[in-house]
Amino acid sequence: MNGLILVPLADNPALGEGPLQWSLDLWGAGTPWFSAEDWESFYKKGAVADYGQWSHEGSDQEQIYLAMVESEVVGAIALVDFDDVEEYRHLKPWVAAFVVDPKRRGAGFGSAMLAALEEKARNFGISRLFLWTEDKRAFYATRGYEHLEHRDYPEISIDVLSKSLD
Repeated sequence: MNGLILVPLADNPALGEGPLQWSLDLWGAGTPWFSAEDWESFYKKGAVADYGQWSHEGSDQEQIYLAMVESEVVGAIALVDFDDVEEYRHLKPWVAAFVVDPKRRGAGFGSAMLAALEEKARNFGISRLFLWTEDKRAFYATRGYEHLEHRDYPEISIDVLSKSLD
């Protein structure tokens, strides 16, 4: 996707309102794992995070990037060093909070966003990324993510995936 760039949320926190609402619509309004307050807190932390570096020994790093085409926000994607699922906290870092504007889904923005985040991760010296998904395993598989494990929880089923960036 030509012209797509990732911009730190901290550069213009007000532009995060759209992606925050898209995230709430998808996952945050009453889902068993995330509340609206969780999403709002996540975006507030991302608005003041350090985007200039990545500490491989750090904790609670939350970098939320806005995907921009020209002056429009088309999505958001985050790089975090923790996971919401206790069993996987030893794995890091994670791709998280990956959302595309509902009006633009299926047009290649998600693929471009993921590739751009992977490049940022490489620039930070990160050699492997992790993520989990409820229903997009095929999307990630076609982009080089390998399936590590499937987990069923009482309220949700997830697939954990990983990709080497070397």
